[in-house]
Amino acid sequence: MNKRTKHLFIVSLSCLAIMSCKKESIKSVPTTDSTSIRTEALKADSAVINPTDTLINLVGKSAIGTHLLSQSSIAPRLKTLLGTDYDEMIKHWNTETPFEKEGDILHASGCKQHDCNTYSYDLYLDIKNNKINVYKFSESKLKVYAEDNFRIVLKDSLLRDLNIKKGNAEVE
Repeated sequence: MNKRTKHLFIVSLSCLAIMSCKKESIKSVPTTDSTSIRTEALKADSAVINPTDTLINLVGKSAIGTHLLSQSSIAPRLKTLLGTDYDEMIKHWNTETPFEKEGDILHASGCKQHDCNTYSYDLYLDIKNNKINVYKFSESKLKVYAEDNFRIVLKDSLLRDLNIKKGNAEVE
């Protein structure tokens, strides 16, 4: 092969390589309208539709699994309520209990994995009054965050469990 033939051969191979790397064009776009997407978002975030009816669906489910702490309509309320402690709660909410319902109160708890004595949180949702309380146990101290200064009245097993946690954390 002479030089000219080799040069043409290399150029044609390069062109072939470039053409084979061409991006595939999109031939069809799935059809959805914004209303169907919005409807699906509402179904997924039960707290958006009607807190009194749909938060009950949380019973038996985890806060992490339902993305309640980070992606629900309750998340901005929690951020406002906890302020700078919100990120700490998200970080340490590793080991958790599923939501339970007693009367009009939903309760779930979470704590730092392998160290529940150092960081532990109890989340209470008052369905009837649409209020949130968070109890933060941190290094033998208890801090209560009450939305709109509304303290949810705990009774029966919720109160008993809270008193046990206070005793274990040596908090009055």
